[in-house]
Amino acid sequence: MNQRKRVSLFARLWARLKTSGRLILHFLHPARFVLAPLLIVLLLAAVLLSLTGGLAYVAPFVYALF
Repeated sequence: MNQRKRVSLFARLWARLKTSGRLILHFLHPARFVLAPLLIVLLLAAVLLSLTGGLAYVAPFVYALF
């Protein structure tokens, strides 16, 4: 049963990475390149929240971005 959970976890992680890759490729299209700053800010906010685990003292800075 533990092996099944591990496979499921890797499958979900792979699906999310694949979706993120497709989103990045979508924004790299020349007509959509003007949206790159938005994508960069969203990615930085996601990395910040992921690294800190959504700590309460980081939240006001993220809210200030939006």
